[in-house]
Amino acid sequence: MQNVGGESLLVPIGARVVDVNGIIVLNDTARCVWELLAQERSVDELAAAVAEKFDVDFANARVDVQTFLDEIAHLQALKS
Repeated sequence: MQNVGGESLLVPIGARVVDVNGIIVLNDTARCVWELLAQERSVDELAAAVAEKFDVDFANARVDVQTFLDEIAHLQALKS
């Protein structure tokens, strides 16, 4: 993740440049989840952290987290 002009960006590198059309701009929630992924965490752990940080209920946080994880998995943005 890169911070450019106050925006949090995921910039594809290597072979991913061809597959991903442009850069990915992260909102505050996505940036929070991305940073939390520096350590192995379950979806529920991520959702609990998001719920606490953004003062939202756990169920909505979990949906948002799962959506983000599905999107970055589709883009193959994480190493296994």
